[in-house]
Amino acid sequence: MKRVLIWLLLPALGMGQSIGLKQFIEEAQKHNGQIRAKEIRITAKQKGVEAAESAFWPTVDIGGSFSKYSPHYIVSPGEETTGFAMLNLELYDGGRKSATLRAKGYEKEASLFEKQAFEKSVILQIVQHYYAIKGLEASLSALQERARELKTQIVRMKKFMITGLATQEELDKLLAVYENNRYTMENTRFAIETNRENLRLITGLPATQLGRDYFLEPEHVKFEWFDAIKILEANAKAVGENAKAIDAANMPQVVLSDTYFRSHFGDTMISGDGFLVGHQNELKLSVNMRIFDSGRTSKESEAVKYQKLALLSELEHARKQQRMNFKLARRNLQTTRTKMQSAKSALKAAESSYVTIKKKFEAGLVDDIAFLDALAQKTLAQARYKETVYDYEVKKSVYYYYAGKDPREFIR
Repeated sequence: MKRVLIWLLLPALGMGQSIGLKQFIEEAQKHNGQIRAKEIRITAKQKGVEAAESAFWPTVDIGGSFSKYSPHYIVSPGEETTGFAMLNLELYDGGRKSATLRAKGYEKEASLFEKQAFEKSVILQIVQHYYAIKGLEASLSALQERARELKTQIVRMKKFMITGLATQEELDKLLAVYENNRYTMENTRFAIETNRENLRLITGLPATQLGRDYFLEPEHVKFEWFDAIKILEANAKAVGENAKAIDAANMPQVVLSDTYFRSHFGDTMISGDGFLVGHQNELKLSVNMRIFDSGRTSKESEAVKYQKLALLSELEHARKQQRMNFKLARRNLQTTRTKMQSAKSALKAAESSYVTIKKKFEAGLVDDIAFLDALAQKTLAQARYKETVYDYEVKKSVYYYYAGKDPREFIR
């Protein structure tokens, strides 16, 4: 009986379980379609590397032919059936195959960095939606508290109207503020739902209940180049190797081949075919070197080298940009800390002021305008403080990102 009850309660327990930031990130890595696409591209690049490695091995070809001659010479057959097997090996190609293999390796390396860079950008998206939901839920909670207080005062005002201690105008003001607050609550709920759906799209998990994960306070963080820069470096190296592969066309090309022929002859006019060769082995060493192509090869190589120069220029700019963004992210952390302290002080002052004015309002010492203003200031201060707290977590993740780190390593 106990086992049955536990089994029935498991779905309910699962529904009430909160999901932490790390779990969202882990699920995105497993199920996000865009990340899987990056993994497939890495596999494709690996196949390109394997194909380039295979180019160093000799090739073996087989074939056959049938020929019929009409009319034909008396000393030649009218029919000839030939089969052959050919072994072909490039002894020297000017370094073309080696350069191509290195280029494919750099392309695969770039695709690995591209996947890592994309995963980190997905992490930032998850962090933004995660803390946006928490901030909006805090705002909604403050608005709900405000709605309850307004409802209490509306009931109180209606009682006063019966005894003539309040006017319809005073009641209408409270009702107008209450309805406006209700509209703001609906907008906040929609914003929460939007962020939840975006988080579900990225991770595949429902974002109904969030955990209490946070980022470690940045201390002694060592700067390193992030993956976007490593991608440019790998692509520049790949393009450089492609230029070498093109230049190899101007170098001597040495090929060794061994071909074995086997033939059968028919429709001969003389008896015996001893003068016809039925099988033959041909061993051939050929050397070829291009001495003129109207500059086509050199121009193709030059065009690729300019592509490398363009990538190196982008690389230099990307390095400067990362250093700038890292510096600004660190400064932004300091600014947000100051903002958080200010928001905390403002909340304390607003709550203290509200308590005082509420007592005076209920005693009839201040009007409804002063009360509504105090209530609005308290609600706003509560929302701003929570938003700043969660915004600070987002800023920490951005700081780690521009430091070249993986933000998930600093989640606690």
